[in-house]
Amino acid sequence: MSDRFDFLEIGDAVPAVKPPPLSTEEEGVPPLPEAGWRAQRLKAVEIIGEMGTGVGEFNAPTGIAVDLHGSLYVADSNNHRIQRIMPTGDVFVFGSKPGNANGEMWGPMDVAIDPDGQSVFVAEQGNQRIQCFRYTGQYVGVMGGFSRPSGVAFDPEGMLWIADSGNQRVLRLNTKTGQFIGGMDKNAGLHRPTSLACDAFGNVHITDSVLMNVLRYSYSGKRLGGIADNRKLRNPGQIAVDGFGRIYIAETDADRLHVFDLRANSIATFDRLSTKQGNLSRPYGVALSSNGDIYVSDTGNHRVVRLAWE
Repeated sequence: MSDRFDFLEIGDAVPAVKPPPLSTEEEGVPPLPEAGWRAQRLKAVEIIGEMGTGVGEFNAPTGIAVDLHGSLYVADSNNHRIQRIMPTGDVFVFGSKPGNANGEMWGPMDVAIDPDGQSVFVAEQGNQRIQCFRYTGQYVGVMGGFSRPSGVAFDPEGMLWIADSGNQRVLRLNTKTGQFIGGMDKNAGLHRPTSLACDAFGNVHITDSVLMNVLRYSYSGKRLGGIADNRKLRNPGQIAVDGFGRIYIAETDADRLHVFDLRANSIATFDRLSTKQGNLSRPYGVALSSNGDIYVSDTGNHRVVRLAWE
């Protein structure tokens, strides 16, 4: 059993089940898994937090991230802070208080940790900016000039992608130099980008809340397709992509987590924890740990749920 918030646990950890390795055939898309592998089911193994303003409690959690050490970072949106929850159960709060001064927060929507695990970047929608903190919580700096930024994610090359939703664009930032080195905008087919994730095959996946789709682009801006080109997702929120190309989408208005492969085949859904713990309610955030666990911010229930493949 995990010792993180023991009073809210609902089960033991379950090792992730992984399909055979994939390789790339067509541009940006790995082949289908080998014959004999079939999609697994997801199960809930832990509940973290409940509604409140105390340490370890949440009010409408949105974007989430997990670092290489298994610490969970939660954009505790209506409490105007980021909470870092370590595997031991220790909790650290980022954001000195609600407000717009440096180090304060208003309406954080998403959080990302740099590949070195040293810096934490926060998409702060209420103050129209990106703030940077040390992983220990100290304020580092701020970058403005955005309109309702709602998503941040690092790619395998260590570059930070920002969903600048109100400006109908995403930007790629070298955080070491502070220089923007690419991105895409409405000319590439974006309407209202809200979340993004980068995979191991050189793609950036972008949620568009107007198109109700998750679009796939090369880093150079070439559109390579969309998960919902032939269907409509029900208000997709945050997304994550694992090392095998499976795309995890928090489908907010459908009250479920939806998993696809890179060819847009639906391979799994999850919406119900148990009779006692109930259903997901307007989930928004999703993040993957290095050991294969899946975290979902169950926004309407003011908690985070950890899932595993069974």
